[in-house]
Amino acid sequence: TAEGALAVAVYCALVGEDIRHGLRLAVNHGGASAACGALCGALLGALHGETALPPGWLTELEGRPTILELSDDFAMEMTQGPALHGPGLASPGWLTRYPRG
Repeated sequence: TAEGALAVAVYCALVGEDIRHGLRLAVNHGGASAACGALCGALLGALHGETALPPGWLTELEGRPTILELSDDFAMEMTQGPALHGPGLASPGWLTRYPRG
């Protein structure tokens, strides 16, 4: 179930000795390993940031520039949302990526 996968992911993120260990626990637990690994990875990434990942993992990450842009935009939205959307305040790049509809 979704609740079970989330519970396993949270547990693995909390008890893992480091990111590698937490992810290994999540994907090897015997249930929905792909979902648990993805959820655990998201939790560990939010907790530790990309600098905690082994550099080799980052160089192999498919779509890394897009992921970085989306995560930076998300952080901007969460911290400066009203300033991003006021009349005449939105940057052209922002409006290209996220057109008003």
